[in-house]
Amino acid sequence: MSDVRFYHDLPAIYHLGDITRPEHYHDVPPDWHIALTDVRGSTKAIAAGRYKEVNGVSAATITALLNSLPKIDIPFVFGGDGATVLIPPQVVPAAKRALVAAQRMAREQFQLELRIGVVPVQAVLAGGYAVRVTKLHMSENFQQAIFTGGGLNYAEKLLKDPEQGLAYAVEDFGGEVQGDFSGFECRWSEMPGPHGETISLMVQAITGDSTQDNDIYREVIRKIEAIYGDASHRHPIALEGMRVATDPQKFRVETGIRQGDTRLSNRLKLMLYAMAGYVLWRYKDGIWDRYRAVVRAATDHEKFDDTLRMIMSGTAQQRAALRAYLDALYRAGQVVYGTHVSSRALMTCIVFDRFGRQVHFVDGADGGYALAASEMKLQIAQRAAHPV
Repeated sequence: MSDVRFYHDLPAIYHLGDITRPEHYHDVPPDWHIALTDVRGSTKAIAAGRYKEVNGVSAATITALLNSLPKIDIPFVFGGDGATVLIPPQVVPAAKRALVAAQRMAREQFQLELRIGVVPVQAVLAGGYAVRVTKLHMSENFQQAIFTGGGLNYAEKLLKDPEQGLAYAVEDFGGEVQGDFSGFECRWSEMPGPHGETISLMVQAITGDSTQDNDIYREVIRKIEAIYGDASHRHPIALEGMRVATDPQKFRVETGIRQGDTRLSNRLKLMLYAMAGYVLWRYKDGIWDRYRAVVRAATDHEKFDDTLRMIMSGTAQQRAALRAYLDALYRAGQVVYGTHVSSRALMTCIVFDRFGRQVHFVDGADGGYALAASEMKLQIAQRAAHPV
């Protein structure tokens, strides 16, 4: 019987720069599995202005998986248009039911096709890759899973392969499946960048040597801190910019996911409920500012899963300096990267306890990580066509 407390018992790291130190990582048990999801055609959907739906569906798959395994602490990472969740073997059947429920919800409520699959860690190890994990302390209520070893990228390639992927894709087995999306929320207005811009950044070291790659990531993080400041200063969300949405359309994603019904009456009810909570907490209970601080602290704006992913606020001048630095690394054959720029951040939430267990997924508005990934994939293709 696999140790379901494996991830729960791991010690946390407290600084993003520590992701480059191999001694902080631990091998995921070989009998665990990797649940993967991604929205097919996400770039086209985002181009049509549906980035909030894409984000919501991706976050909802994590919600459904967490709710199907309520007493197990598991590592996960949100990618904007998809998600990765690691699960012990004894809960794989429940996880597959949750994935099917999420896939049906995405199709029925938003006409989005969600790819779902489960890849055994053993298959990744057999391919010559590792799955190693640590966790980054973001707040008392949220520890961000951090991955290395190349295993997650390899698992994604296996699932997307036209032939090999058939062995790992989760097929809809028919019959009634009830997905539990309780805790999923999408009630905040899009939040303006405190310093003008919100930049979605993805950087992947490509030397093929783990020691050299770690050195590169270490220097990239140092450069980011030199340009953008520390984690608090570059945080994409300012407390004063956190406001409850006041447009019924902004509640469409949550009502579709939680209630399976996006009618205006349901959106209005949820909006009025959220606004009433704001008024009560701000003017009667006096806890609104404390709650906003709790939410801001439990965000996933800095993470690593063999790719450095960050949502930051800064200026156009800072972005130009960062891209000039990364361009030099790209030309030297050390990294590929992608950025996307918006004026706002989008936050999608899983809240099990208002002042306790919660996570708030942050992405750049108008496309964020998904469009940054498109630029990075283009660089990968160009590098393959014209190697250094």
